[in-house]
Amino acid sequence: MLNEAILKFKGLAPLILPELVNNNQLEEVSMYEDYAILPYSVQKPLPLEEVMDMFEDKMEMIILYHMVPSEQTDFGHTCCAYSNPSTERMFKVNVTTNGSGEVDSLLVTIYDSLEIMSTDLIQDLRLNEKRGEFKYKRDQAEMLNDFNL
Repeated sequence: MLNEAILKFKGLAPLILPELVNNNQLEEVSMYEDYAILPYSVQKPLPLEEVMDMFEDKMEMIILYHMVPSEQTDFGHTCCAYSNPSTERMFKVNVTTNGSGEVDSLLVTIYDSLEIMSTDLIQDLRLNEKRGEFKYKRDQAEMLNDFNL
């Protein structure tokens, strides 16, 4: 089932987000029991706000958080977005800005189950709570409601 989800993502995402997802820019996939991680390089780096808009508008993803380590720099801003569970897709995308304040890579995690995905999203949120200040953070209860848990 996980391999099928990976193939679907690799087939669909480049069509919807060609500016960000190009399978020729896919680095080595890491496979685990319940999930897989697909690291992508972005051929032409883009501003974080533009990437977040693409996630919401083109992929109908939900922004979990936008975290800023320091207001003094554009480096290291992070964002996590996840697929709407009602679409039956199970993935999240993490991005971080480079020294120019642009996104130059994506870390896509594809899950085998909604339970694993929701647990990982909660953990991702908690891990980032101590790394900086959230410009935006989806409430955990709202996020869990997306999963009907």
